[in-house]
Amino acid sequence: MKTMHSFTKDLSAVLTVLLIAGASATAFAEPAAGAADTTTAGASPTPAADAAAVAGGSSDAAPAQPTSDPPAAVMAVGIERLPGAAYPEPQTRGLKYGSLWLTFHGLQWPYMPAKPGSFVLGVSGWGWVDFAYQKFDPSGSNPAIDQSKIKYWKEQGRFVGRLTPTYSFENDGFVQGQVELVGTNDQTISRSDVGGADTDDLWLRAGQWNKWDVQVGRYEGWEVFHLGMGLDQNTFERKGAVGLGESNYPISYYGVTDNQFRPAGSAGNVAVHFYPLPILRVEVLGMAGSLSGPAYAGRPVAILDLGWLKLKAGAEYQKVVGQQIDDHTATTSKGVGGAVQFVFQPYAEFGFNAAQGTVEAIDSLNRKDPKGSLSRYSVGGFANFSNGSSDHPLMLGLGVIYTQNEDQNDIHNTGQVDKFSLLQTYAAIQYVAFKQLYIKLVAGYSKGHWDTSAPAIFDDAMYSGRLRFSMYF
Repeated sequence: MKTMHSFTKDLSAVLTVLLIAGASATAFAEPAAGAADTTTAGASPTPAADAAAVAGGSSDAAPAQPTSDPPAAVMAVGIERLPGAAYPEPQTRGLKYGSLWLTFHGLQWPYMPAKPGSFVLGVSGWGWVDFAYQKFDPSGSNPAIDQSKIKYWKEQGRFVGRLTPTYSFENDGFVQGQVELVGTNDQTISRSDVGGADTDDLWLRAGQWNKWDVQVGRYEGWEVFHLGMGLDQNTFERKGAVGLGESNYPISYYGVTDNQFRPAGSAGNVAVHFYPLPILRVEVLGMAGSLSGPAYAGRPVAILDLGWLKLKAGAEYQKVVGQQIDDHTATTSKGVGGAVQFVFQPYAEFGFNAAQGTVEAIDSLNRKDPKGSLSRYSVGGFANFSNGSSDHPLMLGLGVIYTQNEDQNDIHNTGQVDKFSLLQTYAAIQYVAFKQLYIKLVAGYSKGHWDTSAPAIFDDAMYSGRLRFSMYF
């Protein structure tokens, strides 16, 4: 059995090794051309994303010069909190601390070029805690009206710890991986529920910095439809007023989003990224695996980024078939969309989005499913305003989305099909303390309308408020 003295010696040795690694960590990261000099931030976007990390630390320290050439087999190794250079900004991403600033617009993130033969382990992440209120006020002919007049108080929280190992080679070549480990403070949900403890990103990619790369694993595709400072993932206002119609007539905004977010089940992504010009980026993403059944998809997106003006366009196609060999169930989804965004430093940014798609459903007996087959579109916009202060940054955000779905369900042969719509709006105000702690208050209003061939006509209104504390590192 070890004595306390020997145990202390062992612990001291381990701490010494970690301190040496940490002290030399910043020696291997070189700043990106055009990267911001100040502390910068970025998202997974997105949002979405969920949002990613705010950079910190310094990459100016130089390694001690060896007295003789090291053996060829020895590789330079470092551990670092991702520095400002890892958050690329060849063109402005958006107003500092705003929602566009927390989006990477297709750039290679984290950007971690280093000396050939180096290995760097980047550490980053973010966390948030929400205090939220939600109230439903339905009306109409739905028999569940009275039971659906409810309100909620809820505290939610989420923390993402991110590790990004990167190997560097000659000619700006690299191999990089990333894993995001997620914790939640909502103990009413299980690991399998949306928002539960889980793994977000888990991917590998290889290529050349600022030229091309190939990425495989679990991650989000590039964002087209930008929502602004509200409608955050895993929140009340993101879902909207769907308390009555969610089960029989589900509806949510569509922004070329069937294959944007991380795939569920055992599906995964593979994407090729091209950077032919500093202002032009292209992603060709594919998905394959099992969702409700075997599935495959494709989603190309292009971004033209002039800094003050950003143009984004994308399309997608997805097909899911039945699991059993004799099951003819199939759902085919496709759509197109685009966005235009403006940034006028340091006071205002705004943008407009539009997307349209269709869903064609076949049941298990190889018959068309009119209730599951629909056309859909969403239009919306956002605007963020800043006081321009670096010491006391204060921002105001506004946003609206209108979505309409129309299926082919006409059970009474009257020519009347099911039509339903969802309006989502919000107003947000945000203050950043110590350039690190984000304090954001969001007020939301949403209204859903269902006009079905049952027949039934009913509405659902939702009022919500949310106070969020978040940090990025």
